[in-house]
Amino acid sequence: MRARKLLVLGLVAIMAVGALVVVGCGDDNDEAKEALRAALATVETKVAGLQTAFTQGGTVAELKAAKDDIATDWQAVVTAAEKVKGADVEAAKKAWTEVDTAISAIPDNATLIEAAAQIMTPVQSLMTIAGDLAELAGVTKE
Repeated sequence: MRARKLLVLGLVAIMAVGALVVVGCGDDNDEAKEALRAALATVETKVAGLQTAFTQGGTVAELKAAKDDIATDWQAVVTAAEKVKGADVEAAKKAWTEVDTAISAIPDNATLIEAAAQIMTPVQSLMTIAGDLAELAGVTKE
């Protein structure tokens, strides 16, 4: 049970972006920012589903499958960020690479505690980048 809580905590960290609401921007970068907000919202939705799955008894195999599913959505975040002035695109790419590497390296027979320990730091880094991009795109907390 503790392992599941740790894993969910890591996923909840990403979900911090989920407590965000889109607000208007007001400069000529609006279309790019809107695309970034939409891409971040898609990632947020997928992570919410993953969090629900884990609170109901997820497995390492499900985590790996979810990572593969979210990879395309994170690439959309990166692509949108490339068009937003001031976005740290390289940091976004690096953060995903670290999450991908950490999750891919989890042995299939790992416990949830082992999995949580392995992904906690990369997930926190990804969450930080997502938050930075959300702020840049004009997303604020409710």
